[in-house]
Amino acid sequence: MRRGEIYLAKLFEFPHEDEPAVEKARPVIILQNDEDNDNSHYPFVIVAPLSTKKLDRVYKQDVIVKSRESGLARDSKILLGIMRTILKTDLVRKLGKINKQRMEEINLKLFRALGFLER
Repeated sequence: MRRGEIYLAKLFEFPHEDEPAVEKARPVIILQNDEDNDNSHYPFVIVAPLSTKKLDRVYKQDVIVKSRESGLARDSKILLGIMRTILKTDLVRKLGKINKQRMEEINLKLFRALGFLER
């Protein structure tokens, strides 16, 4: 598991705008650093969910990813505003990977969302 890879996570629940939260398997992007990802004694991983819904409604902290650049079947948005920590064992299988340019956009939006950079 590497930073920037997309995995299917089992039984992942998150709020989705004006719809009720639904618990289901969901694609997530690995945001955590690779040192902690490789640490077999550390059971957690920081991820952000992806959604194929409402791609026309994008918040400042969302990142749109085209299917052709990620290996996913459909265009998606990464919901950085609702990132969370899950167990590494909740990751089912690798689905794809984000390219370097998109990772740079993710890094910038994470820094802004967490207050490390001014908007």
